[in-house]
Amino acid sequence: MWKGSNKFFRRGPGNGITYSGALDSSNNLILEVNLINNEDELYYAFKMIDKSMFSMFVLNKTKSLLELLTWSQTTQNWNVYSYVPRDQCDSYGLCGVYGNCITTQLPICQCLEGFKPKSTGYKDWSQGCMRNKALNYSKLDGFIKFKGLKLPDATNSSVNKSMNLEQCRVKCLENTSCMAYSNLDIRGGGSGCAMWFGDLIDIKQLSNDVQDLFIRMSASELGFVRVVSFEKSASKRSKKQLSVKIGVLGFLICSGVLSSVLDFDFGSIDGFGKFSVAVLMSCVVAFLYTPAGKNARSFWLGSDQLRSNLEIFSRG
Repeated sequence: MWKGSNKFFRRGPGNGITYSGALDSSNNLILEVNLINNEDELYYAFKMIDKSMFSMFVLNKTKSLLELLTWSQTTQNWNVYSYVPRDQCDSYGLCGVYGNCITTQLPICQCLEGFKPKSTGYKDWSQGCMRNKALNYSKLDGFIKFKGLKLPDATNSSVNKSMNLEQCRVKCLENTSCMAYSNLDIRGGGSGCAMWFGDLIDIKQLSNDVQDLFIRMSASELGFVRVVSFEKSASKRSKKQLSVKIGVLGFLICSGVLSSVLDFDFGSIDGFGKFSVAVLMSCVVAFLYTPAGKNARSFWLGSDQLRSNLEIFSRG
């Protein structure tokens, strides 16, 4: 919907069952929506479930609403069955690029994970969000899966019906302008490929998570988000396994195993090189004294045999 020269409301793209961000299709008892997608055309067909019922779409200029009206034989009047937009988050691009509109939070605009506000103003979200870490624009980039989002504006997008999700990921990664991808059709486990190019805008948090959206991230941000996600959702056993691996690696670095194996002379590197090594070792040591490194410390202190073996190995 347009209001003058400005976009006012956008219903999300279809996913084979309903529209992203539209009302729950299970509540729609009067209309059946079908996606027609072939080599010649792409469109949606509306079919009345109850053919004895009369309905129509009306653009209500006074209320700035698109209304679905049904005819009541009892009252001999048209009644509003549903309408859009329904809430403040339906306002087009309210939270700017990479902003996520969440009706249940204050402020309702939040940045997607991996992004931060461009503006420091509490109420100014017109500029949207920016990345925490810049993209590499190479195969070093990766993707983070987001669930339960109204898919972004598809003005700058492309679709391929024959590709699967993995092929879609590879294709998107090869194009430095591709910022996100998703299945085109979610029926039957998902099929097809939809890719978005340029900044993503008009995103809203939904109450359901029927469709996943994969957003491009830099390699460094990808690793950080994975650790955060791991800490939030993984089991304690998995946490311990990861911490042990990182903790042992940290010990190997700090105890000089790498220098012994590689016969590396730290005296041969320049001042900046020494500084870089010092920073690396400091980060490893600092990790071991964070909550995530607690299990690694416990594992290390409780394994005298392994410690002895590593000490002997490091001394050569």
